Amino acid sequence: MKLSICFPGVRPQNWLALYDSIPNITTLPKEEYELIIVSPYNLPPELEGIDNVRLIKDKGCPTRCYQLGLLHSQGEYVLIGLADDGVCPNNYAVDKAFALLPSEKGIVSFPYIEGVPTRKSERIQMAESWWHFAAHPPVCAKYIPNHYFLVMIGLMRRDYLLELGGFDCRIEHAGVSLVDLAVRLQKDGAKVVLGEKILDITFEAGTPLHKPIEESYPNDLELLLKIYSDITSSCRTKIDLDNWKQAEEVWGRRFVGGDK
Repeated sequence: MKLSICFPGVRPQNWLALYDSIPNITTLPKEEYELIIVSPYNLPPELEGIDNVRLIKDKGCPTRCYQLGLLHSQGEYVLIGLADDGVCPNNYAVDKAFALLPSEKGIVSFPYIEGVPTRKSERIQMAESWWHFAAHPPVCAKYIPNHYFLVMIGLMRRDYLLELGGFDCRIEHAGVSLVDLAVRLQKDGAKVVLGEKILDITFEAGTPLHKPIEESYPNDLELLLKIYSDITSSCRTKIDLDNWKQAEEVWGRRFVGGDK
């Protein structure tokens, strides 16, 4: 198995379209990549019985789901940060990223586009400067160098991600946990290379489905800034791989009063 693609499953109605779009970003045959969905919901009938699709049932927060997907993955490489609110454009971005991946301590960071951007806004988001921490003041902290790259969707070696401990599951919001991972990677000396666009995102903020994500963001951002405002974070790279066990098994923001 060369590649594992894992994501927290929130929108089952989108999973088939996302799966069908994977050949847009890689020419790997299906037996060389796997799609691991961590979710409380069932697979749509069209994905049942497909050898390279696996479902792990869990009601935890998105970051806990990412961690469980990582722990169950088998690929030499992992594609992290993918979500079920978009489809992959036809540009073979992952194939190109394999050639760009710098070393064992390296990651390719993929830009993505939310909504329907103008040509100008897309050019800005695809520029290298857009992906530096300096361009995003809300996530800047004393012990995060401004020249560090954000990595919201990335390709890297699976064994290296496991060595780093994966994702910090105290952080519920998947995007904020990826910001933390990006900092730890670079503090560990990993080289970040910017790849091509890998996802066209279509979600609508403010919808009931997205509300728990939005509610978790302020608390998680405060936690992130607290972590990286302390001098002890200056060498923070590796965390406990089993930290997911401390995250709540049923994510209260989404499952209060029954399944949502």
